[in-house]
Formats: sequence, C-alpha cells, structure tokens
Amino acid sequence: MVTVVIRAFKFEPATVTVNVGDTVEWKNDDIVPHTATADGEAQKPALDSGTIQTGATWRYVARNKGTYNYICILHPNMKGELIVQ
Repeated sequence: MVTVVIRAFKFEPATVTVNVGDTVEWKNDDIVPHTATADGEAQKPALDSGTIQTGATWRYVARNKGTYNYICILHPNMKGELIVQ
C-alpha cells in the first residue's frame, strides 16, 4: 500500500506510481477536510474520495491503467497525480 499524506494544503508525495491492484491511501493530517477527486471529469470521476475529514483516511484500489490527475474540490489549487501501470 502507498500512502499520500494531506498536510499544509498539499498532497505528499504529489505524484504516486502504483501497479494495477495496488491500494493507495490518502491520510488527512491537515486542519480542514479535503478530497482527492479526478480533475476534469464531467461525469462520475474515475477517482473520488468524497470528503476526507481531519484525521481520517480513504483507500482506493487501482483497477485501470492510466494517469489520473486529481485535485481537492474544496481547495482546487491542491493538485496530485496517480499513475497506474
């Protein structure tokens, strides 16, 4: 499992590379809620955590190869990238 820590309004690390079947966990160590939501998706996003409260985590199993750029929809200046190979 790979962990992305949300801290100081940033995803750390900002880019994560995993294999199909791997689990990625986002852990919110920030003072406010955040999301990890695929950017630019008009329909249902390929990646959408919903709101991750302070101190909470969200896990995602990478099922499809590709590059997924994501943002926090509450703070769109926060950007991350998930690469599934």
